[in-house]
Amino acid sequence: MEVSIETEVSGEIDFKGMISRLKSIDGQEVSAGLFGGFAAKKAMWNEYGTANMPARPFLRNTLYEHEREWGVFIGPKITAVIDGGSFDIGPVLGPKMVSSIKSTIDAGGFAPLAPATIAKKGHSKPLIDTGDMYGSITWRKGGG
Repeated sequence: MEVSIETEVSGEIDFKGMISRLKSIDGQEVSAGLFGGFAAKKAMWNEYGTANMPARPFLRNTLYEHEREWGVFIGPKITAVIDGGSFDIGPVLGPKMVSSIKSTIDAGGFAPLAPATIAKKGHSKPLIDTGDMYGSITWRKGGG
C-alpha cells in the first residue's frame, strides 16, 4: 500500500513575522499552587505527608491528570499568535490551573482521615479544614 500526499501553498507567508510572534511567547511560564505563608506549609505537609499524616498529593495528582488538558487548552491560542495575535499565558492558563487543583481536592480519593481528626473537624473530607489552604490556591507568572 502506498500513501501519497500533495499540497500547495499560495500567497505570501510571513515566516519572519510568525517566528517573531512565537518568540514573544517563548519562555512565558505560569505556576499555580500555594506560595508562602502557613497555608503553603500545610499544603506541603499534605502533599508529602508527615510522620503522623499520610501523603495526600493534590498538587502532583492535578499535574499528572491535567497537564495534557492544559496543553490542548492553550494550543489554539498559540496558533492565533502564529496567525498574528498576541498571547499572555498567565491570565489565560493560570485560572484554569487553579480550578483544576481545587477540582482535584473536591473530587477526593485521598487517604482517609483518622477518626480523631474527623471528630475534631466534624467531617471526613481530607484537605478541607478551615478553608484557608483551599482559598490560598492561586497562580503567578514565572516558574515555581
